[in-house]
Amino acid sequence: MTEDVADVPDRKNFSDYARALRRRWRLVLVVLVAAVALALAYSLAATPQYVSTADVLIEPSGTELATDIAAEEVATQTQVVTSLPVARLVQTQLSLDKTPDLTKLVTVQALNTSRILRVTAEDTSPDRAADTANTVATAYLQFRQQESISRYERARDRLTQEETEVDRRLKEIDRLLAKDGSGKAELQAERRNVLTKLGQIATQMESLTDQLTSVGSGGELLRSAEADHDPVSPQTLLNVILGALFGLLLGMGAAILRDRFDDAVHGEESVRQAVGSVVVGRVPAWPERAYRNALVTVENPHAPPSEEYQRLAVNVRFMAATSRADDTHGAVVLITSGQEGEGKTITSCNLAVAAARLGLRVVMVDGDLRRGAVAGRFGLEDPPGLSDLLVSEDKASSYLIDVGVDNLDVLAAGTAPPNPAALLSSVRMRVVLSELAAEADLVILDSPPVLTGADSLELATLADVVIVVTRDRVSRRRQLVAVRETLRHLKVGAVGIVCNALGDSPRAAYAHDVRERAVREPAEKAEESAVADPAVSSAGSEPSTGGSGSAAPRSPGARGRRQPRR
Repeated sequence: MTEDVADVPDRKNFSDYARALRRRWRLVLVVLVAAVALALAYSLAATPQYVSTADVLIEPSGTELATDIAAEEVATQTQVVTSLPVARLVQTQLSLDKTPDLTKLVTVQALNTSRILRVTAEDTSPDRAADTANTVATAYLQFRQQESISRYERARDRLTQEETEVDRRLKEIDRLLAKDGSGKAELQAERRNVLTKLGQIATQMESLTDQLTSVGSGGELLRSAEADHDPVSPQTLLNVILGALFGLLLGMGAAILRDRFDDAVHGEESVRQAVGSVVVGRVPAWPERAYRNALVTVENPHAPPSEEYQRLAVNVRFMAATSRADDTHGAVVLITSGQEGEGKTITSCNLAVAAARLGLRVVMVDGDLRRGAVAGRFGLEDPPGLSDLLVSEDKASSYLIDVGVDNLDVLAAGTAPPNPAALLSSVRMRVVLSELAAEADLVILDSPPVLTGADSLELATLADVVIVVTRDRVSRRRQLVAVRETLRHLKVGAVGIVCNALGDSPRAAYAHDVRERAVREPAEKAEESAVADPAVSSAGSEPSTGGSGSAAPRSPGARGRRQPRR
């Protein structure tokens, strides 16, 4: 076998992921569409939300200057706006049953380094959102004004109490001075101090009274909230875009994950890694039901699969020439697979026809003595074949059947024997293959799958070339690795791979087939007309060489057979 590619660690690169996404594009599309649909459904079902904002300018209270309001004070005021005292004022103004939680009704933020607070309300009604923002802003200004007034009133109360106490002391001093006795000088000095104190208190009281009458609200409503009828949520376009991005990423992840755990082979590279051999044939996907009872290489030699079978025949001829030890005999080519349903029999038969068209003498041998299908592919009805030949002393050539294709004879499976493995491992089998190889350039053996029994193992030891047929998306990596190990253990000769049913859709190949027919049918009809003309017929009566450019062979359904001798 060739270099063991399967032993190389399975390292994923970008091209591997790209191939996985290309193979699983339907899954990616389904997830993407589902995510977009969910995002759209959510956007349509969600209740619209509206936002209104009011801006409040914080002003100094009393004799403070605007520069006296520090950034920390502004940050503190953002918390005061949603405080409980302000909430109680909002409850009163809105006539609510209970005190609202303003932190859930509005958000407050200070604008950069300014003294402006932005109050934002969100609601399902644009009018209610504007009313809430304005109410909270005015309630905050009212609270701030009440706080200023309360502060001045408390200062005035303290001065009034202090004035009362000083006045009482003054009266006491006057009473003492009215009596006779010593110490009047000290009382006179104290009386002068008390009078001075009373004057100071009177001055402060006058100043507080002036400030109290001129106290402001401690701020200003710069911009009142207005109803904005454009909802801020849901944002349908944004939700759809985000849903599409999420769906795309999720779909790609699901596709890569599914591909990672998918044991089926996808494409030529995964097959080559599993088997570890060179790919000698790449047959595209095509509608096999269109040729259910015939072969595409016979019915439509110009179809894309037929052309690929011709390339496969060229590659097999080269492998046979390089692996064959005896040039006097033809090469034995074994066609097998890992399991049923991978297309080994149809590959064998089409390969035989394609090789015969190259001018090679080909014998197609059905080595599957349990479930032989080659005869049916060529339109034969269970003729005597290999099993009958192995238990007789007849010549191998007497069992060959002419199927109507130049240079091609078929040896059917024959009667189903009770012990196929014993027959295939017998000396007689070697003799038969030797006889056939002596008369042919290629002996193509269609064998059972490698993993289903010992029959194919017996035949593999007799072959010069082993072709393993795989089917895209059907063959399993584990089974192909088992085939590789089995063939390595048997120490077989050259091993090649045929990748069958490649491509995403059989319809593409079928469409190509239809186009090819549309181009070639006029030329073929003209050629048939020329052949029908006696003058042309007599001039062009040279025998066919059986090459790819020769006229189409007879259909297997209308051939002259050479029946086996018994």
